[in-house]
Amino acid sequence: MRPAAILPRHFVLVTCLCLTRNRRNWLPQAIACFESQTYPDRELLIVADGDDVSDLVPQDPRIRLIVTGPFPNIGAKRNWANVQAKGEIIAHWDDDDHSAPGRLAGQMTRLQVSGKAVTGYQSMKFTDGTSWWLYTGNAAIAMGTSLCYRRAWWMAHPFPAQQIGEDATFVGLAAQEQELVTEGDLNLMYATIHPGNSCARQPGSGPPWSELPGYRWGQA
Repeated sequence: MRPAAILPRHFVLVTCLCLTRNRRNWLPQAIACFESQTYPDRELLIVADGDDVSDLVPQDPRIRLIVTGPFPNIGAKRNWANVQAKGEIIAHWDDDDHSAPGRLAGQMTRLQVSGKAVTGYQSMKFTDGTSWWLYTGNAAIAMGTSLCYRRAWWMAHPFPAQQIGEDATFVGLAAQEQELVTEGDLNLMYATIHPGNSCARQPGSGPPWSELPGYRWGQA
């Protein structure tokens, strides 16, 4: 059984950052995951530069939608969006992935206990809707979709202006400066594989990928 997260004694605002573009079918899941979180002091910032999604956004004071023009790359979009964040902590909240109710509480505990600037999951499950895989990385790796970090750290170490791998560069620098703490997903998050992924995900049959035959979400 997964141990319960120890909520920080002092709550700070967390901005869950959702960058979305032409994914109307996915966005409602991201909003539902945000609304189900047990961590109390949070906002969801949706930055949309594609299809109109205003009709999908509920009237919730914790949720903000900003509609923008296109950006040259994801790194530039992420940096611009982070400027708009109100939270001291920023959590990546990709529209096509799933976060269980305890994700924010767990990651906030990890940052508080470790004193580090960046945390994320080094191992995480992936699904294409039918099959499941587990990606197993090492302590110097964190899945970009799972990142949670101090805004002050990002201000001093912005994402590189590139379309693919901006999160890997960000994580690598945090690891190099010993400001990264990672853990397994603890059944708190999974990522989806579909044709519209910003970066193609192709699970293999060998390390670091392993198939999970018959797996159902929520199993240990």
